[in-house]
Amino acid sequence: MPEVKVGPMLRHVGETDATIWVETDVACEVEILGRTGRTFCVEDHHFALVCIEGLEPSKEHCYEVALDGAKAWPPDDYDYPEPRIRLIPRDGSLRLLFGSCRASAAHRPPYTFQRWWNKNGHGIDVLRTYAMRMLRQPSALWPDALMMMGDQLYADQPPKNVQKIVAPREIHADGPVEALEDFEEYTVGYWDAWTYPVVRWMLSTVPSSMIFDDHEINDKWKTSQAWLDEKRETDWYEDRVIGGLMAYWIYQHLGNLSPAELAEDKTYQAIIKPGDDTDAVRELAIQAESQDGHSRFSFCRDLGPARLFMLDSRAGRQLEPGKRKIMSDEEWGWAVDRIDGDHRHVLVASSLPFLLPAGMHHIEAWSERLTDGAWGKRFEGLGEKVRIGANLDHWACFQDSYRKFEDLVVDVATGGCGEAPKSMLMFGGDVHHCWVTEVEIPDDAGEQQTAIWQTVCSGLRKDLQASERIVLHLGHTRLAGIVGWMLARSVGLKAPRLKWRPVTRPHFRNQVGTLEIANDEVGVRIERVSGGWRKPRLTTVIEHKLL
Repeated sequence: MPEVKVGPMLRHVGETDATIWVETDVACEVEILGRTGRTFCVEDHHFALVCIEGLEPSKEHCYEVALDGAKAWPPDDYDYPEPRIRLIPRDGSLRLLFGSCRASAAHRPPYTFQRWWNKNGHGIDVLRTYAMRMLRQPSALWPDALMMMGDQLYADQPPKNVQKIVAPREIHADGPVEALEDFEEYTVGYWDAWTYPVVRWMLSTVPSSMIFDDHEINDKWKTSQAWLDEKRETDWYEDRVIGGLMAYWIYQHLGNLSPAELAEDKTYQAIIKPGDDTDAVRELAIQAESQDGHSRFSFCRDLGPARLFMLDSRAGRQLEPGKRKIMSDEEWGWAVDRIDGDHRHVLVASSLPFLLPAGMHHIEAWSERLTDGAWGKRFEGLGEKVRIGANLDHWACFQDSYRKFEDLVVDVATGGCGEAPKSMLMFGGDVHHCWVTEVEIPDDAGEQQTAIWQTVCSGLRKDLQASERIVLHLGHTRLAGIVGWMLARSVGLKAPRLKWRPVTRPHFRNQVGTLEIANDEVGVRIERVSGGWRKPRLTTVIEHKLL
């Protein structure tokens, strides 16, 4: 009898439609709420994405998963509420949970220790803690949706149990140790990250949007062209990157798309036909890795009164010195075209923060110009070493893209992209701490009609060493801002058009954010995990009204 291996995961949810993703152990027909779909096969793994349209908006829809006509999920001894679909009407309210960076490891000591005093510690899993709280709440208090902004999987730092499973496999004798090396090993990583019981239940009930970042491949991935050229010469790089992108497209990206978008996706329409679909998915991954145009991974999604844009700031990078872009022109144009003035609130998310503290921003911008020869050819290598060694690869380090982003923010806030929304809210992850920033457009740009804010929230489970916290704290200081601006001026950089200032101090530990929209009132809350690992709790560290 077929079984569900991973999932079910509730992914896209709209006003009357939804998609549910599952991985099964064999080829079969999947049925959910009377809708059916056959699994597709990639390298002997079987997946299905069931599209459910025409749902009644006024009620919740509890569901079961049947495989080849027999109930397969939830099991008879299920200890959690039935999985359910709660549609998201365009009625002026939204509760959006968000965060990034979730390392997978056993949820017991020493892995639940803070990393500053135990090298194996990742802290307590916030997603697990939040799901436990949901079980104690009425469903009216649950989030409408979950936004995961990168590093859902640490392929370059897999947990011990995953390493043990994949250890007998040797893909390349000279490949990196303790890393996922191909598609097969990535499937083990995703299985480990998403099958912890209470998290599995949460993901079956709260719809999720996901974008990826560096650790889902390698923490230096697409930081510089020199690094990329060097790794492409090895015999292990292609299997690892292509396998990782194939797995990302199947496990994460497909569920971001609505039924209408899936109907227009050429690769998806090709793979749902009978047969082994490995070649079609592999070809998509090869094109995405080639830096040739659209990465295919950015997407937009309507969530009640808001339109969410999740931008791929990793796979579509152009890294040629002097022509660096964090997103290709094609992909950037795709995003701009979908800001139409028809939504009260515009949400723009990237795995990487758009706006860093002033000192960090200027230093990253300086490093790019230094690599391009602003201090002469003999200093170009220094810029490259600084960027790779310190992982300087945020929006500020791609000044061409950053300046286009500034122009877009100004256009949105002044009505240049249709009617100006009430708010433009930006989100980022990656940097393993949290803060809230208020943003203003330049005085000469016209009247600012839109409230503009950025919230950075990271990580869901990625506790830092004490030395890392100290460095990040320093990056928020006034001194760092002065030094950074002096360096930026030394390479001829102009001051940014946007003006921004943090309205909260930085907060560390494992944390999760919640955006609340109620009609035209907007607020954000950041909660960190505290207490013991058996009975953890969430404590509010930031609560700020944005509008």
